[in-house]
Amino acid sequence: MTMNITILRQGSRGDVQPYVALGIGLRNAGYHVRMPAPEVFRHLISDAGLEFIPNHGFDPQDFIRTPAIQASARQGGQLQVLVSLLRKAGPLLEGMLDEYWRTSEGADALIASTLVFGVPDCAEKRSIPLISAPIHALLNPTRAFPSAFLAPWGARENIFANPITHRLVQVAFWFMFRAALNRWRLKMGLSPISNYFQWLQARNTLTLYGFSPSVLPTPNDWPLNHHVTGYWFLEEPPGWQPPPALISFLESGRPPVYVGFGSMDAQDPARMTTLVVNALAASGQRGVLASGWGGLHAESLPETIFPIRDIPHSWLFHKMAALVHHGGMGTTAAGLRSGIPSIILPVAGDQPFWADRVQRLGVGIRSSGYFKITAERLAADIARAVGDITLRGNAAALGEKIRAERGVQRAVELIQKFPLTMKKVTIHS
Repeated sequence: MTMNITILRQGSRGDVQPYVALGIGLRNAGYHVRMPAPEVFRHLISDAGLEFIPNHGFDPQDFIRTPAIQASARQGGQLQVLVSLLRKAGPLLEGMLDEYWRTSEGADALIASTLVFGVPDCAEKRSIPLISAPIHALLNPTRAFPSAFLAPWGARENIFANPITHRLVQVAFWFMFRAALNRWRLKMGLSPISNYFQWLQARNTLTLYGFSPSVLPTPNDWPLNHHVTGYWFLEEPPGWQPPPALISFLESGRPPVYVGFGSMDAQDPARMTTLVVNALAASGQRGVLASGWGGLHAESLPETIFPIRDIPHSWLFHKMAALVHHGGMGTTAAGLRSGIPSIILPVAGDQPFWADRVQRLGVGIRSSGYFKITAERLAADIARAVGDITLRGNAAALGEKIRAERGVQRAVELIQKFPLTMKKVTIHS
């Protein structure tokens, strides 16, 4: 009998796409994979041959565009953004838990993108196994590196304060969400979780991290059931063809510079588009401009800039001279894999962490924040990324390592071994 696995995750495209890649790997290994998600991701999931389940409880686009989140992003501080996210997400939790419960019906096992709240509780109620599969180390304490959401000194390795940042984020999640979580547990006939340490027990399960050990060191202070597998990359669909006009543009001159900010809301897309056009002109570079959720303007662009909407990074990035983006986990991973230097203009959340990590690795540039960047600064960064031989050599070498890692295959192999010993989730009182 085919085992039904449901992958439960939340977030923007960069938070969804790696799980589609993991789902394809599981499907190819003989599992039936279901992915609940908002309607905006229907084609991404269905075209990959996975079962799409409409999730009506949370819309990442609407969430990103709420005034509180936008204001925190403009302030540019990781702590402010984290607090704002928690305050906004708290009231949504019970609805999210109901959606987790509804969309996990019929599952033989659950895979959770993060083990924060809800998914362990659904697994406990349904008496089915749970696998944790985060794409970044948000909550698990380690000395190897700080929490991606709380790293005021940057992504420094092996310092005594690093575990503290993970604990602080854990405690913040616990105190913000515990009341809503326990109300839902009581509604479902589960005993309430009395304290922070009891909640952490649910995290003692097979845990797979979808990032590269070449980018972040594999911690030696994590439990043996925690594995860093490598990134989970989604390739372009079979038979996919790029627009002929884009091919003609790429062949008509030197490699261009990619500019795109993914799921970030530009807030003032006309200003950012003008800034990018001026920076490319000042640096003497051609460009490919991705509109993204922020709606960067594609009208009235010079002939040296080609507008795109949705082109697979796996096909496009290695054809570029440099990459300018926001530092989201997925875009950063794709940039590192391509072997092309990145210029990162972080907006919020974990983006400053990845920007700092890319710079420390010597494979890219952490530029000014998205809301503080100027055309002059961006032009100077583009010129360096295109012309710095050492930077380009480092990026190419790291890209070669990442391309050899086979993260999806490693994750699937570990999941295949797990059913022999996996246990149903029980949170003890």
